[in-house]
Amino acid sequence: MFQYFPEQASDFAEKIDWLNSLVTDISVFFTVAIVGTMIYFAVKYRRRNGVDHETPHIEGSLFLEALWTIVPSLICIVVGGLGYVYYDEMRNVPPNARTVNVQGQKWFWSFEYENGKKSRELVVEVNEPVKLLMTSRDTLHSFFIPAMRVKTDVVPGQYTFQWFRPIKTGDYQVFCTEYCGVDHSAMLTRVKVLPKLEYERWLNDKSEEEALARMDRKGIGAQLYSAKGCNACHSLDGSARVGPSFLKIVGRKEKMSDGTEITVDEEYIRTSIYEPLKQIVQGYPPAMPNYQGQISDDEMLSIIAYLKSLDGSQPVAAPAATVVAAVAEDFSKLPPAEWGKKLFTAKVCGTCHSLDGSKIVGPTFKGLYGREEKLVDGATIVVDDAYIKRSILKPMEQVVEGYPPAMPPYEGQFNDAELNALVEYLKTIK
Repeated sequence: MFQYFPEQASDFAEKIDWLNSLVTDISVFFTVAIVGTMIYFAVKYRRRNGVDHETPHIEGSLFLEALWTIVPSLICIVVGGLGYVYYDEMRNVPPNARTVNVQGQKWFWSFEYENGKKSRELVVEVNEPVKLLMTSRDTLHSFFIPAMRVKTDVVPGQYTFQWFRPIKTGDYQVFCTEYCGVDHSAMLTRVKVLPKLEYERWLNDKSEEEALARMDRKGIGAQLYSAKGCNACHSLDGSARVGPSFLKIVGRKEKMSDGTEITVDEEYIRTSIYEPLKQIVQGYPPAMPNYQGQISDDEMLSIIAYLKSLDGSQPVAAPAATVVAAVAEDFSKLPPAEWGKKLFTAKVCGTCHSLDGSKIVGPTFKGLYGREEKLVDGATIVVDDAYIKRSILKPMEQVVEGYPPAMPPYEGQFNDAELNALVEYLKTIK
């Protein structure tokens, strides 16, 4: 009767939809029958002309009593039996199923395959069963693929699983359906179902991993400096931005906002990344986000090695903003505004620009599009597409009055499509 389900992309889908439709149709039928009968009796036996009419004496009917007891019981038995059969099928994983390890954390999914390949999208082979072995690094999540009709909670400290067999190629949306914090709604990824040869080629493509493996820790740390958005707030040339410069940072003495003095060492760097508000350098705002769960212990060692290399003994060029393979993610197939939101998070724009109207380091993004802003040179501009793009690529050209010229240039780090996506996202922040 009612067909409001998404595309059927697994061999579970048709059975699940049929059973769900059966329950819905039966419920609608009996709701109409029962409520219709109630309305009929209410009209037929209503009080007329201010006179009470005697209700006729009706004897009980054994046939009707049996009918409305036996029929619902049979329906419940049939529906319950079919539900058990289908559930049992969904919990019995075929022995030839390929296992993919899934990890949920605020606010993204990561996948690791049996050969060690890692991805931020779930890539599977068409017509082959796949088992997802899932756990969480922080709080409760729930992994839901509507097109496959599978959904399972992802629980910290234990493993849960689900399996499915995709029956058609294509890209399908994945949601987290358990509220897990402020960016719960942005915890999205895709399932890419590929033909056999294309899947094998993707699975065995180790070019990015091999390139990463050829780097020493210092090289990996340099890549992470861009990939994690550190370049937005920390310079490499000694100039102050939102946060202290990384030039000659290891071994440097810093005065804290509470008046104490520390020497920057490996432990301080680790604490500053995982608990940035614990020890704030004097003269800088408490603006850095918490990277707990977003940077692994191995990545931390690489970042520390890179910072140690910035000792001033040789000129330092900012590394290209390439993304390390282990953290790469393609958002380009999302709607523009959603893509822009992902970029806002990935580039740590929230460090300096609030979404709620509050003033941080830079102007708030709330109501930004179309707003009049006064610049430090006295000119007034209206924030439009062109101004936003220019402010991202060349932020020092038109600085808003009352704010420091602290934003680094992002030329070469965004293409036109990404800039358009960011603009579309900013338009949604009213």
